[in-house]
Amino acid sequence: MDRFLAHEPWQKSRDPLTDAERAELRAEIADFRHPRIIEEICAMAATHPRADVRLTVLEGVEPFLATHPAAREFLVWLLGDDEDFVVFTAATIAGRHRVGEAYEELVHITGPAEAGLFRSTKPVGIGAAVVAKAMDRILGAEDRAARLGIEREHAETGQLPPGTALDEHWDYDPENLPGAVPDGMVRVPASDFVTGIGMDDVVHPLYDVDDAVPRQVRHLPDFLIDRHPVTNREYDAWADGPQAAEHALCHPDEPEGKDHRRGIAGDARFGPDHPATGVDWFDAYAYLAHLGKRLPTELEWEKAARGEQGARYPWGDEFDPDALRWFGASFGPARSLEHWRDVLSTFDATTPAVTTVPVGSHPRNVSPYGVVDMVGNCWEWTDTNFFTRDRMKPMISGRPRTEWATAEETSVVIRGGAWTSMLEQVTTYFRGKDLFTDRHNEIGFRGVIR
Repeated sequence: MDRFLAHEPWQKSRDPLTDAERAELRAEIADFRHPRIIEEICAMAATHPRADVRLTVLEGVEPFLATHPAAREFLVWLLGDDEDFVVFTAATIAGRHRVGEAYEELVHITGPAEAGLFRSTKPVGIGAAVVAKAMDRILGAEDRAARLGIEREHAETGQLPPGTALDEHWDYDPENLPGAVPDGMVRVPASDFVTGIGMDDVVHPLYDVDDAVPRQVRHLPDFLIDRHPVTNREYDAWADGPQAAEHALCHPDEPEGKDHRRGIAGDARFGPDHPATGVDWFDAYAYLAHLGKRLPTELEWEKAARGEQGARYPWGDEFDPDALRWFGASFGPARSLEHWRDVLSTFDATTPAVTTVPVGSHPRNVSPYGVVDMVGNCWEWTDTNFFTRDRMKPMISGRPRTEWATAEETSVVIRGGAWTSMLEQVTTYFRGKDLFTDRHNEIGFRGVIR
C-alpha cells in the first residue's frame, strides 16, 4: 500500500491517479479483512495530501461500512473535507448505506429540514442538493417535508429511525460474542434503555449538567463488560512485561517509544488491588487491546451502570454516602465549591492518608447487571469524544502540543466520579471530560467486548 498511501512520493508534483490505478487500489483494499489493517488504511488516507487518494480509499472501504468502525469514522471525517467532490461522494455513500453517524455532520452543513422547507437557504448549489438527498435517505424520508417530522422526533427522543445508527459504531455482530462469558466479565443484554437526565430532575446543580439533558431512550445490542475496573496488580504485570514494550497493539497515533508504566506506581496509597489509575487513554487502549477488548463508549458505560430504567446510581435513585468512595468519605463534607477546591489543593504525598480503595470494597455499589464500582473510587476512561459524542479519533502525531492540547478532538468523556468527586459527579449520568494524554490518580478504566 505504500505505493499509493505513503506521503513522501506525493510531495512531488505528479499526475492524478489513472482509472487503472484507482481500480488497483480499490482491489487491494478489498482483499483486507483485519480491523487493524482497515483502521490503518483509513488513518493514512484521512490526512493524505491528495484528494484523489482520499476519495479512492473511501470507495475502497465502502464494503466495510457495516462491519468496521474505522470505515464509518473515515466517511464521517471526509464530510468535512476541503474538496467538494470528496464531500459529495462521502455524502452520497452515507445516504446509500443510511449511515446514521453521518447525520449530525450533514446537519451542520445545510441545517435541519425546517430551516429550508419553504425557502432556499445558504449554502446553495450542488453541495446543498447532494447533502439534502443524503439526509433524506439516511432518515428514510421521501422528501424534505417528510424529513421534517422525523427530525422533530429525533430532537425530542434522540433516536433515529430503525436501520440507522447514531453516535455508535458496531464492532461486529452480537452473535459473534463469546458463547461463554469470560471470567471477570458480565453480559449486558440487548435492549432499550434510558440515558441522560431531565433538567427538572436536577435541583440547583453545582455543576453544569446541560450536556446530559435530555432524558432519552436509546438501544444497544449485547456486549460484555469487565465486572471490576482493571487493578494496579493486573495492569502493572502487563506494563512491566515485554508486550507493553513491543507496542504491537498500541494505538497507531500513540507517541513513539511511550512508557506504559503507571505514573504513580511509587505511591503506596494506591495499592495492588486498587483500580489502576495514573494511566492515560493510550495506556488503557494498549492494555485492553492485548486482551482482545476495548474501552466502552459512554453509552455502553451508562447502560452497564444504571440498567434499563435509568437509575441515578447503580443501586437506585437515592444517594447513599456509605455505598462508594467519594469526596465526603475522603475529606468530609464540602460546604461549597470553593471549600471543595481549597480542600483538594491540600493534596500531597501524605494527605489524604487514604485515596482509592480496593475494588469491590462497597458491596452496594453494584449495577442491575452485576457490574461493580461504576461510581466513585475512580473516574473511568471511555472511547467517546466529549464534544462530538463520536468514537475517539486521536490525531496528534507530528503536531506540536500547543496545537492539540486544547483541541476538541483530544477531550475524552470520563464517567463515574472518583475519590475526589462531589455528589453530582458520582451519578450515572454525569459527563466528565479530560485530555486523553493526562495521567491522573483519579482516572482508571475497564474493558468491553462487542
